[in-house]
Amino acid sequence: MKFIDRSIMIINLGVILATFLAYLAPNVDPELTWTISFFGLFYPVLLLLNICFIFFWLFRKMKYMLPSIVCILLGWSQMKSFISFSSQQIETKGETISLMTYNISNASFGYDKKKKNRDAKKEAFMEFLEQYKETDIFCIQEVGDYAYDILKKTFPEHFLYYKEKGAVILSRYPFIKKGEIDFGTITNSCLWADIKLKFDTIRVYSFHLQSNQISRDAEKLANQTELDQKQAWYDIKGMLRKFRNKHLQRSRQAEKIAGHASKSPYKIILAGDLNDPPQSYTYHVFSAMANDAYRERGYGIGTTYAGRIPLLRIDYVFADPQLNVSSFEIIKDHFSDHYAVATTLEWKEVSE
Repeated sequence: MKFIDRSIMIINLGVILATFLAYLAPNVDPELTWTISFFGLFYPVLLLLNICFIFFWLFRKMKYMLPSIVCILLGWSQMKSFISFSSQQIETKGETISLMTYNISNASFGYDKKKKNRDAKKEAFMEFLEQYKETDIFCIQEVGDYAYDILKKTFPEHFLYYKEKGAVILSRYPFIKKGEIDFGTITNSCLWADIKLKFDTIRVYSFHLQSNQISRDAEKLANQTELDQKQAWYDIKGMLRKFRNKHLQRSRQAEKIAGHASKSPYKIILAGDLNDPPQSYTYHVFSAMANDAYRERGYGIGTTYAGRIPLLRIDYVFADPQLNVSSFEIIKDHFSDHYAVATTLEWKEVSE
C-alpha cells in the first residue's frame, strides 16, 4: 500500500509542477522558451487532475490533499480565467453598446453536396444570425466569399468592413476611419475601425491570429488502431514543432496589434479569435492593456471552442479600462467549431 500511495503522490507532484509552469506561461515570451507555453495550453486538464487528486486523497490520506489545494489557491487568479464566478448582468445607468465576436469558419456548416440540404443549412444559419441583427457591433472571423454573401444578406442595414482575409467588422454606426494590420499571411488578419457612436467614438479591432494547425494531426494520432511507436513519436515531434512555430507567430501578431492599439486616440475594444488560452503570452499582451470581458462578467466554464480539443477558451472580448462590462454570454450554437461571444459595455464617465 505504501508503494502505491508513494507512486501516486509522485504523479500528483508532477502534475503540480506542470500546473505551476502553466501559471508562468503568460509571463514568458516564447522567443525565450516556447516549452512553458505548451503547459499553459493544457491548464484546464491540469486543473481537473489536481481536483481529482484532492478527491482521491480525501478518501485515502487527507493530509496528502494539501499540495494540490495549495497549488489551486496559489493559481486562483488563473482559475478565474477558465471558470468565472461573476454575476451575469448588472443594471446599467449610462450609455451602452452591444458587441459580439464570432469565428464562423466560413459558414462551413452549410457545405453539402446536395443543393437541397445546402440551401436548408444556409437558411438555418441565416435565421440564427438574424437573432442578433440589433447588435451594435459584430466582429466576425474566417469569412470567405460564401460567408460574406450570407453576411451581406443578413445584415443589410449595417456598415460592413471586409478585406478578403477573413476578418470582418459590422456596425450599426458609421466608420470614420478604418484599416488593416497586415500579418503577411492570407488566412490571418486584423481589421480596425473608428466607429462614430451617438455619444462617443471608439476604435474596434476584429482579429484572427495564427492557428496551431495541429488538431487534424492530433485526431489522426488518436484514431490510430495499431500504434506504430516510431511513427507516433515522429507525429508528436511534428505537432510540437508546429505548436512552437505558430505560437511564436501569434506572439508577434499580438504585439503588433497591441502596439497599434496603444496609439489609439479613442477607447479600444479588441475582439476575436486569439487561438490561445488565457495561460498564454498572447493573452497577457492584450489583458495588460484591456479588461477580459469574461473575467469581468462571465459565469461558469468559459469554453468557446466547439471542436475536438475540449475546454479551450480562445475567443475573447477585451474592453478598454474606461468601460464597464455589464453582461457577457457564450452562445452555444452548432454552426461553427467556435461559439459566439456576446457582451454589453457601458460608459463609465456617463454612468457615474
